[in-house]
Amino acid sequence: MFAADTTTITVPSWIARIVLPEYPAMPILGYVMLGMGMLLLLIGYFAPISKFPSLLTAVALLAYYPLAFLLYWLLFRYDAQNRALREQTKFEVFLFEHRHAFEWVILGVCAFFGFLFFVWTVWATIRKWQRTRLRETANEDKPVTQRLPAARPVKAAPPPAPRPAAAPQVPQARKVPKKPPTPPSDNPFDFT
Repeated sequence: MFAADTTTITVPSWIARIVLPEYPAMPILGYVMLGMGMLLLLIGYFAPISKFPSLLTAVALLAYYPLAFLLYWLLFRYDAQNRALREQTKFEVFLFEHRHAFEWVILGVCAFFGFLFFVWTVWATIRKWQRTRLRETANEDKPVTQRLPAARPVKAAPPPAPRPAAAPQVPQARKVPKKPPTPPSDNPFDFT
């Protein structure tokens, strides 16, 4: 309210490289995709659906605005000092004139891949449920005669009596194998 109540805020230098003079507009379809992506992240975290396809679906649905922001950053901030010193090329003029069309292309690509990954998520989840259902019904298909009867509760047997300690082991004498007798030698100097 008063001049003495104002405070000075220092902005870090890296923010100046991110701030854009113009930001991409988020169309209604972008908000719908954003909501579906966030909802799918929540469902994928808590529900027993196939995790990897649902994560890819959520990333594809949530990717519109970051990709559009990257497009605008490349148009307005990338190499801005050198572009200020030279004349714009035809390609740069084309990009600036048709940047809204590129936003819609990015939105369409994200929606296409989001739909494709969503179909994959549904298909993988249905297959996952079918496999678990097959495992459950495989146990139920056994005939009644093969099933084990329900066991009756049996009283616990008293604990076994403690066994006496074993006697210490006495070392055994090793038997040395006998050598076969050697025949007498004709050598007079052999004393073995």
